[in-house]
Amino acid sequence: MPKEKKPPPEPVPNGLPEGLTVHERSKTELRDIELITDSAHLSGYVRIIFHTSERQLTAVEMLSFLNEQKVKVTEEGRANIDAAVANAKDSDGALGPLVVATGRPAVNGTDGNIEWLVPNPVLLKQEKAAVGRVDYRELNKIVNLRQGQKILTLSEPTKGEPGEDIFGTVIPSQPGRPVSIRRGKNVDVTEDGREFFAQVTGMLEVAGDQILIEPLLIIQNDVDMSVGNINFIGPVKIARDVLDGFKIKAGKEIEVGGMVEGSALEAGSYIRIQGGVAGKLRSKIVCKGNLEAKYLNEVSVEAGGDVVVANSITNSTVKSRGKITVTNGGIRGSNVIAQKGLRSPEIGSELGVRTIVIVGVDYHLKDKFANIERELAAVREAVEKIETALGPLLADVEITATLPPEKSDIARRLMGQLDVLVQRGDELAAKRSAMLAKMEVGSDMFIEVGKKICAGVVMQIGTCRRTFELDVSGPVKLHPDIENASIKVSR
Repeated sequence: MPKEKKPPPEPVPNGLPEGLTVHERSKTELRDIELITDSAHLSGYVRIIFHTSERQLTAVEMLSFLNEQKVKVTEEGRANIDAAVANAKDSDGALGPLVVATGRPAVNGTDGNIEWLVPNPVLLKQEKAAVGRVDYRELNKIVNLRQGQKILTLSEPTKGEPGEDIFGTVIPSQPGRPVSIRRGKNVDVTEDGREFFAQVTGMLEVAGDQILIEPLLIIQNDVDMSVGNINFIGPVKIARDVLDGFKIKAGKEIEVGGMVEGSALEAGSYIRIQGGVAGKLRSKIVCKGNLEAKYLNEVSVEAGGDVVVANSITNSTVKSRGKITVTNGGIRGSNVIAQKGLRSPEIGSELGVRTIVIVGVDYHLKDKFANIERELAAVREAVEKIETALGPLLADVEITATLPPEKSDIARRLMGQLDVLVQRGDELAAKRSAMLAKMEVGSDMFIEVGKKICAGVVMQIGTCRRTFELDVSGPVKLHPDIENASIKVSR
């Protein structure tokens, strides 16, 4: 005979926790035994509903029912069944639901992950100021890397752990997804593909799922608001102009195809500007190597090497630890210092705008010398004031003992200050003398002028100095006149 089809489970009485349903039921005249589960079959319960006052139940009956359903009863479940059997007589018509089985949910694998050891360039570009004023010049943020620097570490995805329901059925887990990242140019990767390193010094970029390093930063247009300030560890090449108010800092050279307005440039090597600098008294250019420019106007320059200008230096301060060479035009209304010599067609202005040219002096040393001079002058002034205040006490210290106590204390304090100031003055004077010795130059140091020196120009070679009262026509060479601490002109 065909097996009799089981009727569907009856609705669960009230009191069943939310999310649970009756999975199977065994009915007799005396009582019902129900197997209750959650939708994922991760929790199994039994409930007994008595139909008569005869409330008897055995553990064997309950375990037999659960075994028929292939439920994997836990130790906790067996203990709960034993407790239910013992308390059946005292029940109010129902027992449970009682926990009899617990499954194990599947644990999905974790996705692969990128641990960035440097700022993520993509996130930097996405950053936006939420509140307050925004300096749009600072929105172009570059991730600089040095050769050999570690960029990131990859973690592999995990497979996950399968689970098991109360019937012993395996619940499959989902493996994690691998992260998508590939090495591009100038990037090294370890054999296991997990660690990425910079092959060269340069700028980190992300193109799709590929990372790469650009050793040279190229700006194809102007440096303006669309580009912002630049701080790059390597060389920077700008095809057009650097507009007003921007800062460019490069670890190596800077090349500008156009002109530079009132902006600041700093390079660890040379700077070459094809179109010159119109600084508007706001521009400052600092480089450790040579500076080449078409012209310099209203700009401050500090160069560790030579300064070569095609046309004129006007209304500027130019300091060089090499030579300064102006090919055409001249030096007008400016203060220039060249440690190793200077050549220019003209120096000075017909309008008498003050022009100062100093040769044979390291401008770093000159600045230190000026600071010493100022401090020494201040110390000497303070010494003179104290000496005037003490007056006759300096000639005879014993007079102090005859003064009233309060005046005696003041006198002793002033004498102590005087001793300190005199000692400091001696130290500064010694430093000044040592620096003067370093500023002495040989007679072979010269300034070469091709066409004209205008009246009013001040020139200094080493410690030799001269102010020109009249125009001098060129070509001439100027040498130090060490004996007279002046400058002599030769043709």
